[in-house]
Amino acid sequence: MQVTNYTINAIGLKEIHAFLAANHKMGGEHFNQSMLNAWASEAEDSLNNGNLPIIEIKSADSVTGYPATYQITDAGIDSEVVGI
Repeated sequence: MQVTNYTINAIGLKEIHAFLAANHKMGGEHFNQSMLNAWASEAEDSLNNGNLPIIEIKSADSVTGYPATYQITDAGIDSEVVGI
């Protein structure tokens, strides 16, 4: 049996950083590489479970006071078919 494993690449990490910079109360400079990787992991988990590659900022952390979501573009995602 084969499955597709999805990962967020460098383009996706830049997309996540830009989204957080524009929409998170802490701003873009707050987020270091390990934090960005954690956000990417959330999107990867979503993809690998058959859902869209979406991350969400909770309303309490959003600059608008409402939840903010972002879908990683296809350019920001790598995929690999692996046998299990």
